[in-house]
Amino acid sequence: MKQKLLWALARRHVWSNANSTVVRMVSALSVAGVAIGVAALVILQAFMGGFTEAIASGLTAMNPPLHIYVPGGVYMDDFDLGAVQSIAAEIPGITHVEGVLEKPAVVSGAPGTVSGAMVRGCTSEGLIIGMDLARELDVEAGDEIRIASTAGVEISGMGRVLVDTIVTLAVDSVGDFSIEEYNSSLVVLPLNIARNIFSAHGELTSLGAYVSSGSDPVVVSEMLNSALYEEYVGGGWPVYMSCIPFLAFHGNLFKALGLERIAMTIVLALITVVALLNLSSALTMIALEHRRDIGVMRAMGLAPSGVFRISILRGFILGGSGAVIGLVFSWISIFAVNRYFPIRLDGTVYWIDVLPGVFPVTTALVVTLSTILVCLVVSVFPALSALSRSPSDALRYE
Repeated sequence: MKQKLLWALARRHVWSNANSTVVRMVSALSVAGVAIGVAALVILQAFMGGFTEAIASGLTAMNPPLHIYVPGGVYMDDFDLGAVQSIAAEIPGITHVEGVLEKPAVVSGAPGTVSGAMVRGCTSEGLIIGMDLARELDVEAGDEIRIASTAGVEISGMGRVLVDTIVTLAVDSVGDFSIEEYNSSLVVLPLNIARNIFSAHGELTSLGAYVSSGSDPVVVSEMLNSALYEEYVGGGWPVYMSCIPFLAFHGNLFKALGLERIAMTIVLALITVVALLNLSSALTMIALEHRRDIGVMRAMGLAPSGVFRISILRGFILGGSGAVIGLVFSWISIFAVNRYFPIRLDGTVYWIDVLPGVFPVTTALVVTLSTILVCLVVSVFPALSALSRSPSDALRYE
């Protein structure tokens, strides 16, 4: 019952109509400041995290999680593929290993259309072309395209381009590869067809290993890399193979995004700091506004601990209200942007066309709870200030 009474008194002090206009305005501004600070941090994490996840998922969707290659750009063959498959079978978490042949080529579609492309031969069931490349070549599923290897390109005396191999193939499907760079330049087709195009019988540019759901590609790649090193270097082979997670090729990009995310978080956190200073002012003004009430209650027997808890509860009410409002506002904003007001990006620069927002549940809870905790700490000074005045002084001068 006593605890309920303290809550009732704290709410009355904060939202009482007896407060002056200035106190009510400062209290409202402090709640708004905390709400803006929490919302800014959560929204930042949502869109920065969504941007990073969209790029990572787009890269991993079109590439094996693990990339196996021979340092120095040496080509591999089917014998190497079989050897790696035998080694990978002993590594937990690896489902299968496939060969990849990827080389640049010239692709033409409708009359008068031609474009450079990257042709990737793998275990694809048909020919898939990126949607932007299909638009540029003016082709769709069922149409034919011609692919010419650039390995043997020569320029005649008349300035004409001469190629050794030109293959005409039907487009099985037009795909959205998530990343603009892939959509505008990638052609995926079966490995045996790619070998015919490039006259690369038995050649492989790399191997791709896939991992089971729940396995960490970084841990699995380290295990496979160690096994490959032991097999090839320890076995006295003239060359050796390395295995790294595919996303490691873009490690600098993700490090830059992480650094930018930290910097922006620090800058936006200053909004919350300003709001907390405003909250401290509001709590101090509320304490001054109700000095007489506190003096009367202490004269009637309210213990100093009760006065302290009332002051702390004031900070909890103001800070908690702002934090919860900011949390709800951030969720509504992220949902509205994703659903009704998508943020368009230049795919040639940012790789993706739309900036997605992913509500960070854990981060949002941490930000909200941390803000409330800091609000409680900020309310300690006004609480100690209220205890420093005796009941007789409060009643004598009020």
